[in-house]
Amino acid sequence: MSATRSLFERRDVIIVASVSCIYGLGSPEAYYGMLVMLEKGSTLSREALLRRFVDIQYDRSEDLRRGTFRVRGDMIEIYPTYEDNGYRFESGASRLTRSVKSIR
Repeated sequence: MSATRSLFERRDVIIVASVSCIYGLGSPEAYYGMLVMLEKGSTLSREALLRRFVDIQYDRSEDLRRGTFRVRGDMIEIYPTYEDNGYRFESGASRLTRSVKSIR
């Protein structure tokens, strides 16, 4: 996942992989369909955001680890599968109200 993300974000990336890995990657449209863009003031409702995390294969758990998210009051924490840090942000009823902060 990290390598795939680097392909989209950087110009200096070369990935060497087997044919089966390449064919398993899927289309760029499918990859972008698995992204959730979060910005302060976004108008995605909290419930829709949590549903979206589940849709893209994240598990809700109190034990925060890669591929999981947890909810504590207005705080939502998510730990991406491809990064060494998780992120915490605050969500009101219908929008993100506080900037994302790195945790861990």
